[in-house]
Formats: sequence, C-alpha cells, structure tokens
Amino acid sequence: MASIRSKIYSRLLRRALREGLLPGGKSGLALARSGENQGPILSMIMGKAQPGATLKIGSMDAEWVGDLKAERTLLYLHGGGYVLGSIDTHRSMVTRLCRFAGIRGLIVDYRLAPENPFPAAIEDAEEAYDFLIEEGVTPENMLLAGDSAGGGLSLALMQKLRAHNKAQPKAAALLSPWTDLTASGLSHKERAERDPMIDMDRMPEAVDWYCPNQDKKNPLISPLFADLTGFPPLFVQVGTEEVLFDDSTRLVENAKKANVEAELQVWQDMPHVHQIAHIFVPEAKAALRDIAGFFKRQAV
Repeated sequence: MASIRSKIYSRLLRRALREGLLPGGKSGLALARSGENQGPILSMIMGKAQPGATLKIGSMDAEWVGDLKAERTLLYLHGGGYVLGSIDTHRSMVTRLCRFAGIRGLIVDYRLAPENPFPAAIEDAEEAYDFLIEEGVTPENMLLAGDSAGGGLSLALMQKLRAHNKAQPKAAALLSPWTDLTASGLSHKERAERDPMIDMDRMPEAVDWYCPNQDKKNPLISPLFADLTGFPPLFVQVGTEEVLFDDSTRLVENAKKANVEAELQVWQDMPHVHQIAHIFVPEAKAALRDIAGFFKRQAV
C-alpha cells in the first residue's frame, strides 16, 4: 500500500499538471521552465542540495556532485520530455543517489527542444561521455542513468556508442524511461486517467517539439524499437500508475531477447519518476537505495 506521503504527492502532481493550472503551448512551457524547482513546497518534496563543482563541456553547463574523490563515475541525463529539466531540478536526487552508492556524478544541461530538436540532446550526451573518457574515467568505472526522457536519451547514447565503436558504460539505471514516442503501448490508453503527471492529450505537442518531421519509430527517438545487442546490464524502475508503464516492461522484454541482463522493478501505486520526491516520499528514497544497490553489485 502506498504511503500517505506518496498519496499527497500524487495529488499535488495531478492538481499542478492535470487540472488546468499549467497552460499548454509554448507559453505553458515558458511558465513551467520559470517555475522549475522553485518555492517552498517543491523544495520540501524534491530537496535543495548545495551546488557542486561547476564546469563547461563545450557549450554545455555541467556539475560534479557526490563523492568527488570516488573513481566510479555516474553520467546522469535528466528527464523533462526533452523540453524541461536541468541540473537544478535534478541535483538533489542525483546527489543523494551518489551518496547512497558511494560514487561521484556528472549532471549535464544538454540542449532542449523546441529550440534545439533531435538529435541535439544525443550529440550532447555523447560529448559528455567523451569528456569523461578524456578525463581518465574508464568504461569499467563509468555508470549511466537517466529518468523519463533522460532514460530514453541514455538508450540512444548507448546506440551511438556502439555505432561509433566506443565502449559501453559498466551498467545503466533507467527511471521510468520514455522509450516509445509513438505511444503504441496499451498503458498509454489504459492508464491515461490514472497517471497524475502525464497528460496524453499534451504528449503529441512535446513529441513534435522534440522531433518534428521525423519518423517516431527511429530507434534513436524511440529506443523501444532499437536493437539492444551488446548493451550493459540494465536496471529499470517504473510505477504502476504511469502511462509509460509499457515503455519499461516492453524494453526489458526486448533486452532479455537480446541477451542483455535486465531487471525490472515495479513500484506499486507510484507515479512517473517518483524518485525525484525523495525528500518527502519514503518510496522514492527506497527506490534510490535500490538503484545504488544495483550499482554496487556491478562493481563486483
């Protein structure tokens, strides 16, 4: 049974994102960006970690968090539908994950749509990977993670690494990954009213912003349709209340068919990327501990 705090969190999500408080279109996008991680309620739920060590990777802002002396390094790609999200919105969650795992993390502000549509985000993710290699991080000591669109971006990055004959990271954790921009899963319809965060009526707008005039079945856009051969071990978390539920379950099925080690962890009654509410929701903190446990197992 879901905790009282998780029920409060889900209700806040629905009120803010599904009941008309946030307008659609680019005006709504601008408003959402201006309010990201602001205000006492969001800070109470998502946390507000102190900034880490900032740097530039090309034109990208980036930031080191966690144990900066650790050898094992996490490259974290944030979510936000390819149009939202930043270092600021994800710093607290990634910092806690790194602390649980005893590692350091690099968060990057890859370019967002609609100003910078596909494939800009993938190019930036590969640039961040190359930076880590140049800094002396070996693939054996590199971990990869991302939530929602960042999960899909992580899968796209691994495809690019394979295509460019670059070594894969040691392992990857995907938090409610967005893998199917064609919305072909049953959960996109069956859970449309259950999901307190994602409004299926608005999803086509975000998709068009990210990949206008593109084939949405392109594996780099919808990694659900990718060949996953040669990928590292995957750890996938998803909540039962998500319209993107099938994006995770079908991905794990495909990974196993490709002989990739893949573990699916389903969180009962949880919304999309509930981990980000780790300060307020006990299930979110527990989920981060489980990801850290997965990373630690891969070090053996």
